Amino acid sequence: MRTNAGYTITDSVHVGDVEFVLGEQENGKQFVTWECKAGNDYYWGHYFDSLAAAKRDLLIRAHEALGGKEPARKPYFFCMTICAMRTGIAIGRRCGVVFADSRESAESTAWERFGGNSACKLWVDEVPEDGYDYNVYKSEII
Repeated sequence: MRTNAGYTITDSVHVGDVEFVLGEQENGKQFVTWECKAGNDYYWGHYFDSLAAAKRDLLIRAHEALGGKEPARKPYFFCMTICAMRTGIAIGRRCGVVFADSRESAESTAWERFGGNSACKLWVDEVPEDGYDYNVYKSEII
């Protein structure tokens, strides 16, 4: 494994002669993305406290190097109730992530792919750049 400035390189994306890398400190609490040339010339570091934010930045940097301005589609978290068709009573939840270019498109995708019906309720929110930090308790899982 490669290292640079106390970070272990865990991921890389090659675009032409340039490589974009993601590094992680041994403690797993600090992350960085760099441009890299010749396998050992690291520069233009972006530093993060979140692995999700660092991975997103790695992909954005590679996408921009390919000529794009920003990712065409963004991640949206969704959660919907699963309801009994005849009674409309909630019998469970379905949660996940869809990629879309707008909140409306994400809602539509979640309904189409995951079986929404008029008795169900749907919540959709764009995933923030630094990701989510939350706890799930057994009592919340249906």
